[in-house]
This record gives sequence, structure tokens and C-alpha cells, in this order.
Amino acid sequence: MNISIGATLAELRKAKKLMQKDVAAKLADYGFRVTAKSIHHWEKCVSQPNIQQFLALCNILGVDDVLWRFAGMHRGPYAGLNQDGRVKAREFIDLLFHIDMYRDDPEEDTRVQRIMHLYDLPASAGTGNFLDDSGYEEIEAPDYVPASADFALRVSGNSMEPLFQDGQVIWIKEQEVLNSGEIGIFAYSGEVYCKKLIVDGDKALLRSLNPEYDDILVQDDYGFKALGKVVS
Repeated sequence: MNISIGATLAELRKAKKLMQKDVAAKLADYGFRVTAKSIHHWEKCVSQPNIQQFLALCNILGVDDVLWRFAGMHRGPYAGLNQDGRVKAREFIDLLFHIDMYRDDPEEDTRVQRIMHLYDLPASAGTGNFLDDSGYEEIEAPDYVPASADFALRVSGNSMEPLFQDGQVIWIKEQEVLNSGEIGIFAYSGEVYCKKLIVDGDKALLRSLNPEYDDILVQDDYGFKALGKVVS
């Protein structure tokens, strides 16, 4: 079954009676800065959301059967049901959540709110100690964020594309030692970078994922410190 991801996103959005700008605004709640034009491009298959943006879109658009919706694969609890049957199945599941005997923790809210600090990477450049200052906002971490994350940063620029987009929020585990090949946040020569660490013998490089950018050679005299590892 040939399914267009873009056309499906557009169909789901319209079913929710949302405009493209509404979806962009909702994505901001997940830490993604995208415009209505980006949504338009996704729906027209000019470009595609990354995996984190796609999962957020599924949550916003109420998709809980991704394989069926976007791959036409009849698997999982909805296999064999048409669209009307799937709607009824979801309604029944919603009813079960209101009956204590069918819930995992009837006495507790199953969702734990996690409030974390979101720092702006460009504003932090030049200090190397931005984690200690007050230049942050508090945001709620979405469910997909790993438990190991300690804080968040907003990416600036396109040097880490295609994995991380300009304006995207990334989630960091605070640690001072990273292995070669891991992506982290580094303070170097008075600047703060999100880069991949490459260690080759006694030489260390900070590498962008975008091939348009040159490697940064780490030199001892300029001060270097790992601030954390990107975990999502």
C-alpha cells in the first residue's frame, strides 16, 4: 500500500480542524520552532520532519497506530478494523481509564510532570558557565525525553543538520567526560558549541554534522570543557 506521509499529515490535520499555523504553535510546546511554511513543505513532501518532530506530530494529531497510518501495515491491536472500528476501539480504551480496576495506578496520576531548565545557546556563548546563571526558562519535558536528561538547550544555526534543526530544543545529560563519536555540549575558547567529539590519538576535534562546516581543532591553550551529552 503506497501512502504519502505528507498527504496523511494534511488529512489528519484537517480532521482535527487545525490550520498549519496551529500545528506549528503546538509543536512549540514540544520545543520545536517551526513555521507554518515548514508544515506546508512537510505536507507537500518538499521536506520531512525529523523523527522527534514526527513523534510530536503523531501525538498532536492523535495517531496511536503509526504503522497503519503511515505504512499501511495491518499490525497491532487495530489489525483488521476499518477506520470506524478503530474509532470505537479508542473510545472503549478511553472508557477503561475511568474505571479504577483497569488502571495501573488508580490512586495516582500516571503522568509525572518534569520541569527542566531551557538555556539559549547563543546567549550563553562567551561564558562557558551558563549552567550556573539565571539565563534560562522553565519548561515541561515531553514524555519522550529520557530520564537521564538534566537540562535543555535551543540549537542555533544549521551546523548540526540534518539531525538537529535551527531553533530545535535538545536534551542534555550533564557530564564532563564523553567518548569519541558522541554528540555533546562543549565550552571552548570562550564559546559554547553543540558538536560531535572526535578523538584521534592525542588530537581532539569538534565536528559538525553539516559537511559545509570545518572541524574545530581543540588546542590546550584555549580552554576546553565538556558540559554534557546530548541524549535526545
